[in-house]
Amino acid sequence: MQSNGTTDTRMNTADAFGRWLRAFAAGLEQDVDQLKDLLTDPVAPANVQILPYAGYRNDRELRVSGRVVEYRPPLAPADDVLDKLLAMWAIYNSREVGGITVRCEAHGIDATCISDEEGYFQFTLSVDRPLPGRTTWENVKLSAPGHDAQGELTVPILAPGSDDRWAIISDIDDTIMETGATNFAANWRRIVLEQPGDRLAVPGSADLYRTIARDHASPTRPFFYVSSSPWNLYGFLTQFMELNRIPHGPMFLKDLGIDAGKFIDAGHKTHKLEAIRSILRFYPQHRFLLMGDNGQQDVEIYTEVVREFPQRIGAVFIRDVTGECAAGANATHLAEMASLGVQTHCAASFADGVSILRSLRIDNPVEATRASGEGAAA
Repeated sequence: MQSNGTTDTRMNTADAFGRWLRAFAAGLEQDVDQLKDLLTDPVAPANVQILPYAGYRNDRELRVSGRVVEYRPPLAPADDVLDKLLAMWAIYNSREVGGITVRCEAHGIDATCISDEEGYFQFTLSVDRPLPGRTTWENVKLSAPGHDAQGELTVPILAPGSDDRWAIISDIDDTIMETGATNFAANWRRIVLEQPGDRLAVPGSADLYRTIARDHASPTRPFFYVSSSPWNLYGFLTQFMELNRIPHGPMFLKDLGIDAGKFIDAGHKTHKLEAIRSILRFYPQHRFLLMGDNGQQDVEIYTEVVREFPQRIGAVFIRDVTGECAAGANATHLAEMASLGVQTHCAASFADGVSILRSLRIDNPVEATRASGEGAAA
């Protein structure tokens, strides 16, 4: 039998090697970035562009973020294969600009922050502002003082309503948008060639989401999207949702950079769990519907969420992309969630999802609010 001392030594050695590998990769990425900066001209003030991401708030705090990049003229509509390849390359090959002062004006607050080396910036502002009765989009202003070619931007901020305590957390790939994430070749073809207008919505997803929201353009229930897609695809995904009339909402995507504390980025499961926990803690009075698929750990992730927040999850909707709803680990996880009092729905499409909504009384705003309150108090 192997001694605990030997096991601990091997684990410590593996951890040390992992730390060294992350530090090496981070240093290599930094060297490559510095070389690119040396070989390219500095970004002129007139070419600085803010790419804002939709924010959100509760009655105490407002969060909004974005990225500063070099402005590039939009490409012409992509028709042939080469044009589509160039269009997708432009999305992924953005030139980030660090060290830029970004200004945010929100509800009488005037704040600034500095974009980091990857161009990202984030505001977390203290507010004293009750949530509205009905879910609504408010606005803040973002600008880059001294880099005024773009002008001031109006950025939407989601303020969930207090009269209906239901909210939705949804995956994106193979949950609302067909990607073939479980099929390597199909997934990569879509990644490198297909534009937002080429992508197909998952059957039944748009109708179900509009039923939940009541109005895709101005949803009466808040939607949050958690995905392992990179932030470079934020505009792409926003356009896809608009084209398919899927309710808009703040997105929690991934940074594909490298630093000494993470190799490439947080893993798929870790990223999603942290994002979902953050949303649930930010809105303690809301109950949530979790929407996902069984292709990339959503069932496992949602089961862990239900274990931690059993009274906060009203139902779990899983799109079956593997044909294994009733078998293996997926079936075990679904059964565990059901045993904890959470309704589950797993099928090849969301076409039958409306019947689950009726059982939750979510189609009746008065009863939905009452049911939500009872669940939160339980």
